[in-house]
Amino acid sequence: MRRILHIIRKEFIQIRRDRAIRALILLVPIIQIWVLGYVISSEVKHVSTVICDLDRTSTSRALIERLSHTAYLNVRYQEESESRVGEYLDGGRAMIAVVLPTGLEKNLQILQPSRIQLLVDGQDANTANVALGHIAGILEAYLTDRVRSQSDAALLSEEIHLLTPVVQVWYNPNLKLSDFMIPGIVVFLLTMITTLVSAMGLVREREIGTLEQLLVAPIKKHELLIGKIIPFALLGLFEMGLAIGFAKLWYQIPIVGNLGLYLLLSVIFLFTTLGLGLLVSAFSHTQQQAMFMSWFILIFVLLMSGFIFPIENMPRLAQWLTYLNPMRYFILITRELFIKGAGLRHLYVQGLILCLFGALIFTFSVLRFQKRLT
Repeated sequence: MRRILHIIRKEFIQIRRDRAIRALILLVPIIQIWVLGYVISSEVKHVSTVICDLDRTSTSRALIERLSHTAYLNVRYQEESESRVGEYLDGGRAMIAVVLPTGLEKNLQILQPSRIQLLVDGQDANTANVALGHIAGILEAYLTDRVRSQSDAALLSEEIHLLTPVVQVWYNPNLKLSDFMIPGIVVFLLTMITTLVSAMGLVREREIGTLEQLLVAPIKKHELLIGKIIPFALLGLFEMGLAIGFAKLWYQIPIVGNLGLYLLLSVIFLFTTLGLGLLVSAFSHTQQQAMFMSWFILIFVLLMSGFIFPIENMPRLAQWLTYLNPMRYFILITRELFIKGAGLRHLYVQGLILCLFGALIFTFSVLRFQKRLT
């Protein structure tokens, strides 16, 4: 144990002396959160939707048909019980719930208003706003076509306002886009910095010759690896805390969930990022090679995570490939825990998947690195 502590101390001394690493650790998270939090946006299509038809008439079925045949909504579920509609939003299965009230057709026939209830998961403010606009347009188009089919244009001005959406935005009432994007930026920073620092730090040891000195020292290989990895893990957790603190102070993002649970899941996720950095270092001879290889991998990890581009808008093959990306699951965990306050009951599947990825990637990386040392 004492030998491992000596290696950990040596790593922190080297990090403190390296100006580039210090800048990467302290400045990059703040700058990237500050800039990316303002500029990143995304297109909206195929928003997961659940519909509850309480009227069960030809009018309600016609409206469901309209809502189902648009590229902007994906009506995946139809629920008969109004009391169970909220479960679809709680479980993340749907982002929008549409409740068609009893007496919808009758009210339209006698020119009485009907209140269509829309429940919206407001985590992704941009998607929620755009989807609500499309639903309003669909309702208006339906009423216009209904009046024209009756050849009674005089009713158009009266009947066009008979369907009144009643909107309830859950989790993000003000529909702030930053509340959705900032958690993703935090995950990206954690992934980027831990991968880069671990990869370049290990390769630097090989370049300056200190790794060979450690190999001939009275220390076992697993002790060497543990002593190398722990400082990078602690730095990653420090980076995460710094990024979350700045995001909370500057953007006022909500943190509703249990931070203890988030810390546990973050440690599990670090096994994948540190394992990735270890793997890169095993295949790199110089720091330049390690940096280019890391960025090459990180670009694909970022693009296939759902952070910038909605996964639902990707080609089918690309959507399947995202299931092999650990960052996809940790971004979901971060957003669900920060904004919804989700607990382990809702996040255990993602947690188990991260455990599997972490075990596989880290074990393979350690074996490859030990082979390289040999």
